[in-house]
This record gives sequence, structure tokens and C-alpha cells, in this order.
Amino acid sequence: MANLRTNNLSGEGGRNAIKGSVFFGGGSDALAIPASSDFAYGTGDFTIEAWIWKDAKPATGETRGIYTQTQSGNDYIVIKIGSTNNIQATFGSTTISSTGTLAVNSWNHFAVSRSSNTVKVFLNGIASSGSTVSTDFSDTTRNPTIGNYTHSYGSLPYFGYISNLRVCKGHAVYTADFTPPSYELSVHDIADDDKTVLLCCQDSDNPLQEATGKTITGYGRYEYLSDTEVVLNGTFDTDTSSWTTQGDTVEIDSARLKIIRTGTFGAATQQVNTRMTAGTQYKFRGRIEQTGSPGSALLRLSSASNGNGTVFFNGAYGTGTHETIFTYSSGGGVYVSAIAGNGNVTGIWDDISMKAINPGTPPKNIPPFGVDAGNTFGGAITMNSSAWMYFPTGRTEERGRGRALLFVGYNPVAAGTVVSTVDFFSIQSQGNSTTFGSLSDTFTLGAAFSSSTRGIYAGGSKPAVGNVSNIDFFTIATTGNATDFGDIGTTFRYGAGLSNATRGIKAAGYQGGGSSGNLNIIEFVTIANTGNASDFGDTSSPTHGLGGLASPTRGVLGGGYPYPAASNIIEFITISTTGNTTDFGDLTEAKQLVAAGASNTRGIFGGGDNSGASKVINFITIATTGDAQDFGDLSVISEYAGMEMASNSSRMVFAGAGDYPAGSNTMEFINIATTGDATDFGDQTGDYGSSACSDSHGGLS
Repeated sequence: MANLRTNNLSGEGGRNAIKGSVFFGGGSDALAIPASSDFAYGTGDFTIEAWIWKDAKPATGETRGIYTQTQSGNDYIVIKIGSTNNIQATFGSTTISSTGTLAVNSWNHFAVSRSSNTVKVFLNGIASSGSTVSTDFSDTTRNPTIGNYTHSYGSLPYFGYISNLRVCKGHAVYTADFTPPSYELSVHDIADDDKTVLLCCQDSDNPLQEATGKTITGYGRYEYLSDTEVVLNGTFDTDTSSWTTQGDTVEIDSARLKIIRTGTFGAATQQVNTRMTAGTQYKFRGRIEQTGSPGSALLRLSSASNGNGTVFFNGAYGTGTHETIFTYSSGGGVYVSAIAGNGNVTGIWDDISMKAINPGTPPKNIPPFGVDAGNTFGGAITMNSSAWMYFPTGRTEERGRGRALLFVGYNPVAAGTVVSTVDFFSIQSQGNSTTFGSLSDTFTLGAAFSSSTRGIYAGGSKPAVGNVSNIDFFTIATTGNATDFGDIGTTFRYGAGLSNATRGIKAAGYQGGGSSGNLNIIEFVTIANTGNASDFGDTSSPTHGLGGLASPTRGVLGGGYPYPAASNIIEFITISTTGNTTDFGDLTEAKQLVAAGASNTRGIFGGGDNSGASKVINFITIATTGDAQDFGDLSVISEYAGMEMASNSSRMVFAGAGDYPAGSNTMEFINIATTGDATDFGDQTGDYGSSACSDSHGGLS
């Protein structure tokens, strides 16, 4: 079974979050990749990039290694956080620094890219000035390391999160300022020597997972720390409270502890064992800056209040961050001491901390990726029940994503018979639809819209009764029958539906009775709260048969039949407000009964009718007003009853096509980001007159 490849799956952190980072706890924590010719770039182009989250600015003179390929001479690469809180890339004797500094306690994207021997360092999409690096990186014994850099005078461990670290050989991904990626990075293979050679740190549950087939070896403990701090006031924000001071001058200097030794001894000490649990491991760390006698500013962990007794740890290495792993045994005292020892010395201490080490999975910290782009896979997926897709990696939180609900409409077996059936299918997995449940009553030609969790069907027409005001809702992730939501204010059929994560919109429609039966009314509901619809505004004219689509902020309506002829008008609303529509542009042809859907950036209008069925598919850029452009064609002509489509952010599926009165149960799909003709998807159980919605369409963010 193939490995799972996904864009922005839901998980801890919200529906647009992914399990996408690896935690590095400093010390010896690191990931090592075997040497390979993949990392011998020669004189060609390459790009190394990642998202990183750091906790605090390094102390003066302190750096942190992110990614290294070290060899002898000038044939090496080191990417690190510099002492001035920037990104530095060193190639032999050449060091290139980012423009600007990293945001603390926030995600930052960096990239180091060589294009035609010019190297630039990008921080959050902003390029540094370029420097010439013509080095021939031809050594095939390179052994890349992530999260640490070891050299002759010690190690530079990384402390924080790394996500989506990607190395591309033969390809300069970025050459000028850019917007950092708003999606989980993927493997690309343009040519044999122009490809992704490393992609890892995308799964916090498995830091050794790698997308290009390499074996990653982990070093260190991969611990994560409790939220409970054992050391009180270790940041010295205002004073030395919780600390016992003795000897020479002890004071606060710029929210740091400062001891000036001119006599025999100066120290600040705190007892911590009263807040510790026997048998538990703790990580102890702190930062020292000093002037004067080398090695005489200490950060000590000991058994006595004067800093003596049994010394468990003695950070006598001067400037830098010092840390250790300590296991507490019951019955003895444990004291933390900042000590200005021998000679004349001024010492400064900050960020002294001790926290319990928790076993198990590191904490989740999710990069700020964008909207759900749907699920894509490197191989086959199957249905293991009527309710769930089987994903190759088996993550339960990914079940139900990319699911569409299809409100069937007319029965193809008994022509003209309306059914209450609701089907479902997986947008990313071609195949036939499967029964989901039933509406509260037998009606069709309603408006469908949805959030990531709830699908709604509003209004429509019931045989021998006429138009209805029903609003039904479903929980998308489960199968079952509808639950009553409320009522629309004006009964209708042939209305358009659209939504973002919060609001569902029903626009225009037809009540019957010729030209006077068209409606221009727009109503809305709050999807998470049951209740009746409220007035939103009006369309530009009374009409029906429009197609409706949305981004997270904007709803767009296209086509329709404002009597006596079909329309090519496109108009839009801002979903979060109320008000009338505003002109957007025009479709390439006038038509009604239009199918519509969207990613979060691109909208699609397809099929429809204007005294004859249409195969034409148009697209728009939702954020930019203007006329629609040709996308391609459907294979099945469509003219009847509001043929609808369901979309996620990568694919759209057309359903309910037909050339009245024959109808068709054919479903077909397109890839939104491209152009081209539709491809067969499978079959639905119903016929024409269907409506659809999904848990991952473009209006969700």
C-alpha cells in the first residue's frame, strides 16, 4: 500500500491543521540522514527550506544549528540561527545572512537557494542580497544532520520545532521575494537531476518519517517538557523574588539576574525539590553571560543551599545555554544556584528553567498553513465500510475529509419520480456514490451548502404539493437521516446555495407562475445554529437557476434565468456582511441551471441550459472581478434541474447531469488548478435534479 500524501488534513489545531512538526529539545537531539549522491549538488542549483518555531532569542554569541552538511575544507553547508537572531547560511568561508530577524514564539519560513552560483537566504519570503557561491559540492559522502551542528569547539543544538524540511536538487525554487507556502510541501520530480531529495519533519507522531524513501536515524531523547515550571521566577522579569541572595552585589539588569563579584562570593539560590516528584526526569537549563574571569560564572544544580554539597551539574562553561537531564531521588534537597565564583567577574543569568520530561508523543505545534486542499495519495485507497475511507496510514482523524453529500433528486428507474435519497462519495477517490440517508420529506430542486462538519439542504419542490420551506441538516462524517434545522422565509425551487465555514446562503429561486414567479431574495443561516433563515439582501434581478460558489470571504453567483432569456451575468456578495449583490463580470455564454463550485481561490461554472444543453466549463479568480475564461468541456451534456457539483480545494465532481427528459446518472470531475475537459468519475444512484455540498469546498478556511 502506498504512503499517504496529504495537503492540510484536519487534526489537533483545527480543521485546516496537520500533524506537521518535529520537536527538538536541544542537547543531543538530532536527525541524521545517510550519505548519498543526492546531496552532491555539484555546481548546480539547489534549495533547502523549512518552517521553524523558536522559543527565544539566542544569547549573545550563541547560535543554533538547523541543517548541516559538513565535510573538510570549504565543501560544507551550515544553516543556523545566528547570534543576532537571523538565519545564516555558511558555505566554507562565505556566510550569508537573512534580511530581518526571526519572530520569537512564532512560525518562520526560511529558504536557502542557489541559482546560477548566486545564493540568497529568504526569511518569511524576503530575500537577502545575493552572494556568489561557486563551490562544487561533489562529495558523495555527505551526511546531512537536522537539529544540531557539531564542530571543534562544541555543538550548536536546536531547541524548538521544525516542519516540512525540504531539499531540492537541481532546482532553485525561490529566486526573488515570495509569499511563504500556505500548504504542506510535497515531493516534486521534474527530471532525474531536478527533484526533491529530502522531505521530512511532516509528522510529529513519527519524527523518522521521510517522504523520499531515505532512512532517518534519530539521536537524543526527543523528550517534551511539562507545562509546570519547577524554578520560580527564572526569567527575573522584575526582581529576585523566590531567590535567596548572598555575598556580593546581586541585582536585576534588563530583566536578567546580575551578580558583580568583587569580594569572595556572590550567589542567588533557590530550593526546588519541594516541587519535584521522586523518580521523575527533569530537564534543567539556563543561559549565562559573563565578563571577567573565564569559567567563573556558574549555573549549578546541587544538594546544598550554599551551592556546595553534592554537585549534580555545574555549567562552568561561560557564555551560552547550559542544560542537563536530572533524575530526582526522594529524600534529598535540590538547589539551583547562580554563582559568581573565583576572581573578579560579572555574571548575568536568564531563562533558568526546570521542567519534568514527559514520555510519549511530543506536543503538536502546527505551521500556519492555509485552507484544506483535499487529500491526495501515492496509491490506491479503498472503502472499508459504508461510512469510512481507508487511508493507507490509518489515521482516524482523517476519516470523512473530502466527503461530498449528493441530494439525489429524480429516480432514473421511474422517470419523473422524486426520491428523498441522499448519497455520499469521496471527492478524491473515483467511484460510485453510496447511500447516506434520507431527507425529512420527499422534495428536490433545493439549495445545498455546508461547513466542514454539517451539510444543509434548503427549500425545493414536493410533488403534488409545490414549493416547500424545509431546511434539513446532516452530520457529514456519519451516515443517517436528516434532522430539522428550521425554515426559509420564502418557498422556492431552483435557488443557488453557497457557504463559508460560518454562513450558508440561499440565493434567488422560482415560485412558479411564469415570469412573475422569479425571486431576487437572498437569505442566510448560521450553519452551526439551528433556526430559521434571515434576510441577507437581493440579487440584481429576479431570477432562478444560478450557480453559487464561495471563497472564505466572497460568494459568487453566475448565470440564471431572469426572464425572458438566460443570463451570462456574474455577481458577488461579501458573506460576512449583508447587502445586495455587486457586478463581477460575465460568463462566456448565457445559461441557466448552472453547476458551480470552487477552491478557495478559483471558481468553476459548468454545464447548464440556454434552449439547449451546454458542455462548457468556465473559471474565474474569485478575489478578482472580471469575465470568466474557458476551462474545458463536460463529456455529458447537461441542461436540467440545477445540476450541481461538489468540490474540495483540488477537485470538482459534476453530478446530476442530463439532457431532459432522458437524464443521466454519470458523474465526472476536473482538477481545479488546471484547465481541460472533464473525466469520468463514476455513477450516482439518482438522475437529474440533484444538489451537492462537501466538507472541504473552497468556502471553508
